Amino acid sequence: MKTVALADHQAITEQDMLNIAPANQTVMMTEKDAVKCRAFAEGHANWWYLPVDAQLDSPLAETLLKELLGLVR
Repeated sequence: MKTVALADHQAITEQDMLNIAPANQTVMMTEKDAVKCRAFAEGHANWWYLPVDAQLDSPLAETLLKELLGLVR
């Protein structure tokens, strides 16, 4: 197993993916990167993604909400 870090907002081509992992190798990626691969992912049954569910802790969420409400009033 290896980890490959991609730059944020980096475009990904099918050839990029095949350079990272041969066609028969299992690939696990973030949901964000999977969206970038949607156009060419069909046929790669061994490519998987993990959904991202970001959550702010309650005190931070409350502070952020107050700041945002202050900006729109």
